[in-house]
Amino acid sequence: MNFPAPKPLFRGVSHRAAFISALTLAPLMIVKAPGVAPRFIIALYSLSVVALFGVSALYHRIDWSPSKKTLMQKIDHITIFVAIAATYTPVAVFVLSPWAGTLVLWVVWLGATSGIVIYLRFPHAPNWAVALPYLIIGWSLLPVITDAWHQLGVAAFLLLLLGGLLYTGGALIFAFQKPNPWPGTFGFHEVFHLCTIVGATLHYIAIAFFVLPKAG
Repeated sequence: MNFPAPKPLFRGVSHRAAFISALTLAPLMIVKAPGVAPRFIIALYSLSVVALFGVSALYHRIDWSPSKKTLMQKIDHITIFVAIAATYTPVAVFVLSPWAGTLVLWVVWLGATSGIVIYLRFPHAPNWAVALPYLIIGWSLLPVITDAWHQLGVAAFLLLLLGGLLYTGGALIFAFQKPNPWPGTFGFHEVFHLCTIVGATLHYIAIAFFVLPKAG
């Protein structure tokens, strides 16, 4: 009988810490938003980050039964799509020109919805096939990069760019399962998780200090 390999010792630990941080910061972000509509958009963004790390921590830290593990894996991947789309939503609504913001909103939410449907239809697709849709919607600012540069300013643009590069690097690590430094303790998946945490942190800083102030 073949038994599954034990999960690395630190699997999900970093995302558990990120969940606690995101849960603490979310109310502060929501209260800071001026007005009902901005507050809704910021709530969507900040709570999507809470869900992203919370579901991931639950999924990776607990030894689920096979059926529940499959369910948790699906929810885990769905929260990633939602978090990516929700991250670009305040940027599109508060900062970009109307035409650029509308385009980005359509791309990210249509892309996220399509990605979720495809993933649910093919849940056992290889890692590279799972990572590809994330990369596509994760770089949805590329078609409007000139407008983003002018509207965001240098600091916010670079924060979003570096965050995107870290997400991309993490997706590639997940797809190719390298580097895999200490497989029994801290493997490729843990490196991928660290990339997502740092990337999300940079995006959080950009939205809190550069995007949200433009909501009013």
